[in-house]
Amino acid sequence: MKATRNLPIRSFIGGLALALALATAAPSARANVFASNIKINGGMTNITVAPGTNVTISYILNEPASAGVSVKIFTGATTVRTIAITSGPGTARGTNTVTWDGKADGGASVPGGNYSVSITAASQGYAGWTKTTDDDNPGNYTYDPMGIAVDRNTNSPYYGRVFVGNSVDNTEGLPNPLDGDYLGIQKLNADGSYADEGGFSDGGVAWHGQGAGPWKIRVSEDDYVYVEDQFSAGDIYRFDGTISSNSMLHAFAAVTTTNNWTGFQVVGQGTNTVLWAADDYGTMGISTFSVNADGTFDANAGTQVVAAGGSPGMDVAPYAVAVDTSGIIYTIQNIPGQGNGSPRVFRYPAYDPIINSNMPELTADWELPAADDAAGGHGIAVDPTGTYVAAAFRGYGYSTPYTLGNIKILKAADGMIVTNLDLGVAYTNNLTSDPTNHWDTATDWDAVGNLYYTDEWPGCWRTFSPPGTNQATTVALAMVQVTASVVPPYIQSIGISGAMVVIHFIAGSSDTPSMFTLLSSSAANGTYSPASGAVITGGSGSFQATVPKNGPVQFYRILRSGTPLPHITSLNVSGGTATVSFTGASSDTASSFTLLSSAAVNGTYSVAGSAVITQLSPGSFQATVATSGPHQFYRVSR
Repeated sequence: MKATRNLPIRSFIGGLALALALATAAPSARANVFASNIKINGGMTNITVAPGTNVTISYILNEPASAGVSVKIFTGATTVRTIAITSGPGTARGTNTVTWDGKADGGASVPGGNYSVSITAASQGYAGWTKTTDDDNPGNYTYDPMGIAVDRNTNSPYYGRVFVGNSVDNTEGLPNPLDGDYLGIQKLNADGSYADEGGFSDGGVAWHGQGAGPWKIRVSEDDYVYVEDQFSAGDIYRFDGTISSNSMLHAFAAVTTTNNWTGFQVVGQGTNTVLWAADDYGTMGISTFSVNADGTFDANAGTQVVAAGGSPGMDVAPYAVAVDTSGIIYTIQNIPGQGNGSPRVFRYPAYDPIINSNMPELTADWELPAADDAAGGHGIAVDPTGTYVAAAFRGYGYSTPYTLGNIKILKAADGMIVTNLDLGVAYTNNLTSDPTNHWDTATDWDAVGNLYYTDEWPGCWRTFSPPGTNQATTVALAMVQVTASVVPPYIQSIGISGAMVVIHFIAGSSDTPSMFTLLSSSAANGTYSPASGAVITGGSGSFQATVPKNGPVQFYRILRSGTPLPHITSLNVSGGTATVSFTGASSDTASSFTLLSSAAVNGTYSVAGSAVITQLSPGSFQATVATSGPHQFYRVSR
């Protein structure tokens, strides 16, 4: 980490900061601690395990869960196991690991089926807006940060991932440059650690640098990462969540002679994606662009929805734009110095082309008036619940007297200031000799209400958590598929006691009597139906069925409920080969069955080693096996 940082000399090219528009699943209550990167046995894809097998569950917490963590295993909507962690390992910021032993709360192994995992992290919270990141963490360092965005899609493997753009190459002469020194995009987990596939990528784009590219960044609801290069008047490139070069799409090709798109917002997903862009040169307003079938936006086909000139309203030009889930529009002007009476931040009604007669809006709902500390408006973002608006001010530091920047958090409803961040605040770090000099350039919110922003001086990104106790639940993408360890019921003995037939059989140790049905027939190869009056008791693998006697001869079978029992329909012997025809479920395959044989009907049955089982049609099968001895008895086992 460098002890001092020399900023590049350049003209003050615009800067936006973008905002956040639609959150996939806006939380109903504010929460600042959350789990992301939930992995099952080290991965994010479904796994299959045998009953009672240990399963490793890992997750990343963005900050300590001071009120504990609850790991739940559930099938459908039913919770079968809760692992409560009150403190220590499992509740720390960063990567945590918990082991599920495959058992339910009662101690028995869960039966076969699909199981989901959720992590609920809770916090006692803070009295006020509190910084939860460390400027000296290598992942939080960026030499010249101009853009930041967070993935808010809870159904994405990149949920909680932070993307930061460094717009000046600082690698020359450094023996061991950090990811934040390279020209391109950093990829961080919510705790500031590097992404699994690496913490940096340029996405295959030759960024212009010079403090202008990469510029602002936004993540769409369908996980596309949009990155602007403001050097060329606002070109925008689209990537997947790894910023891979093979995913790169030049999504918006700006027309440099007519506009200067300083900031943008992406709303919606798929064919409903809409690009909102702020122009501080040509139209001096905010325009929208509909997505084309190939994922691009036509810079010549925009619709202007907001323009300067209203009262209250913009009197210069917009520099950034944010849109909430109701379509309400927020923007900021870049006023460079002190003593300027122009307003800074605005909220405009949701645009309706009918109400506005297809003309742009001029009149704002409210505006933030001028203030000496609010120079160089650079970025704006509204939180997922539409409660707060964050405005990033870079200040104006190229001539004296210097105007220092800060982050203002405003009430979205009326524009009242909730708090100022970075205003005259010194942070302990080794990146700068003037830790109170903040140049805040871009801002965004995550899905649970934490604020993220970039500080060009000293060169880092920070997270602030809102006040109050809170909790958030994240459901893992991967499921645990527990194999159905079904032990076929096996009749051990049949006896008579008075007027009752008593049948002893064994099955799985976790089976219950309700899983079985006693079937009977007057003929061995006859039609079997439920035995009237039968009662099944027992457990722990040993069961007993009692049923009133019925006729001089009766044959019995035990059926596991919900599982069609293999039923032998015919047995023929020809030329030393026994052919056993039987039926099963239509979803069964030949490999689902095993042919067993014994020299005695009540003897010990073992696998008929030379047997070959084939499927004749769905649910119809045939087993062939060489005959053995003068007589042989057969069973088919699933």
